[in-house]
Amino acid sequence: MIRWGIMGTADIARGGFLPALQEAGGGEAWLVASRDMEKARQFAAQNGVVKAAGDYHAILESDEVDAIYIPLPNHAHYEWTMKALKTGKPVVCEKPLSGSWSEAEALIKEAQRTHALLWEAYAFQFQPQWLRVQQLVWEGAIGDHVEIHGTFNTVLGRPGDARWFKAFQGGALNDLGCYPVHVTSLLLKDLPGDVWARAHVPQEVDESVWAVLRYAGMQQLIMNVSFVRRYDTQTRIIGSEGEIRLSNTYHPSARDAVEIRTAQRVVKEYTMQGQKPFTDMIRHVHAVMQGVSEPIQLVRDVAWPTLWTMEQIRSRWSTVS
Repeated sequence: MIRWGIMGTADIARGGFLPALQEAGGGEAWLVASRDMEKARQFAAQNGVVKAAGDYHAILESDEVDAIYIPLPNHAHYEWTMKALKTGKPVVCEKPLSGSWSEAEALIKEAQRTHALLWEAYAFQFQPQWLRVQQLVWEGAIGDHVEIHGTFNTVLGRPGDARWFKAFQGGALNDLGCYPVHVTSLLLKDLPGDVWARAHVPQEVDESVWAVLRYAGMQQLIMNVSFVRRYDTQTRIIGSEGEIRLSNTYHPSARDAVEIRTAQRVVKEYTMQGQKPFTDMIRHVHAVMQGVSEPIQLVRDVAWPTLWTMEQIRSRWSTVS
């Protein structure tokens, strides 16, 4: 049984990671740490975690913890991921992994030095829906000159949410825009040569972002993300011979299909079996730790182009109020 240490009491840990850990099997929530001991105790009692601690270092120092999950606010990802990697244990950090490419590069080097496995928690990239999309695109099912239309909108109504504050590295690009950028990095395996971006920044952070990224081979990403529009995670992947449409790219259910459209036909493939969003990712980590599977989607292989590209968008956007 793989024993997980959970660094923080975030909603994504409560509602995303822990239910999936139970569904995945092979692991248990062993220790949760918070800077507030009472908060850690309450979280443990309410969510079936075996132990609680009032200091994040307790997870790093525990011989009982086999793997570490970091769902802290964005600004704390780099510091605590770096510390976790020094233990040599597998680490899953929530996205975005860091606030800059230079920080991401340092984390990759530390993971290599300590031989620690490091994943960024894009759970969708482990799901059957996404693995099927990758297969279709890479096998040429929709032809060449791929153009990706990526949307991620959600209404972030809570005024005190950390994602509204610059000090916590909030903003729509960090929280939402990383997803369509990551989709593009996974599919094209390339860096953009030309970046155009605009951001609406009414107060501290970007509320909405629009971007066009051009890649070699007449390929591009057209992206829009926002904290003030109704929930939408549609993706269109258009090629010279056809198109793939996803109605729910990042949290698909059994009702969501991979829709493949060509001049000859329209096919809908249902790849999900109702599993929770994090389940496939956790099962993969367990399989790697048990020696029955080779690791995929490691930060060193797939995440760094996303982090580099996000830095380019941020440095080049013009702002509108």
